[in-house]
Amino acid sequence: MNYFAVDVGGSSIKYAVMTEEMHFLKKGKAESRHLETPEQFIAEIKKLYEENGCCEGGIAVSFCGETNEKTGYLYSGGSYPYLAKLNLKDMIEEACNTKASVENDGCCAGLAESRYGTLRGYQNAAVVVIGTGLGGAIILNGALYHGAHGYAGSASLLARNIEVPYTKQSWSFRVTGASYPGNRYAQIKGLEPGSVDGIMFFKACEEKDPDALKVLEEYASALANTLFNIHLILDVEAIAIGGGISQQPLLKEYVQKAFDAIYETPGMPKIGVPKPMIRICEFHNDANLIGALSHHLNMINTEESVKGN
Repeated sequence: MNYFAVDVGGSSIKYAVMTEEMHFLKKGKAESRHLETPEQFIAEIKKLYEENGCCEGGIAVSFCGETNEKTGYLYSGGSYPYLAKLNLKDMIEEACNTKASVENDGCCAGLAESRYGTLRGYQNAAVVVIGTGLGGAIILNGALYHGAHGYAGSASLLARNIEVPYTKQSWSFRVTGASYPGNRYAQIKGLEPGSVDGIMFFKACEEKDPDALKVLEEYASALANTLFNIHLILDVEAIAIGGGISQQPLLKEYVQKAFDAIYETPGMPKIGVPKPMIRICEFHNDANLIGALSHHLNMINTEESVKGN
């Protein structure tokens, strides 16, 4: 049986036809910035579903906002504010006449990595996905932890500085989001804002540009501090870093160096805080699709189990 997996991101919708064994039979991508209403959004999902053969296994959705993973209700719309407070699962099922499931994208990445990827075998772990903001997931006692309102694992709004009043400038993603290094480097070089993307920035790093390396060091330090704060609260065995930027080898090197430096802070050895493994997500851009299908199969199995009883 085939399934239609959908990864709803900030500006596009990735989709794939997949098997129960997580094999990809077909992949695609559609722009979504032109969608402005719930009706347009659902119509786009329906069109993609029908164009790809109306997979009999249903539609598995990874969504860039906080969700109720059981009901499909969206606590927030993420980049699609018009979807907030709506039940995306019900709307898709009605429009497409098939089973659907909805899970937060960070949680999908966590499911994929904890079941099939770099976090397999760990009972307590965290995933931090670097994108526009910092998404993620928490694995506790071998299970995905959502929290009371589906916000567990979302690190974007962590306070950067606890010594000043909390404002928009306090949000951690302002210095840990994927666009920060390029924007900061452009600022130092006197270039137009937004003119330096991630590829250009890391190329400058590879060429040993001192300004680029300084920015990377600062960026890695901010990320390491965020990972350390997460670890202090949860006491995890490992933390996996995801998102497109995580595929840059220099990022892992610099984050690991900054993370190790935290443990060399005077007084830290005596405190004895255990050091978790810092890993890179294995599935990269496919993680959300794999996690969405994994969640979808869980929901189907749960429904069948309830019916059987």
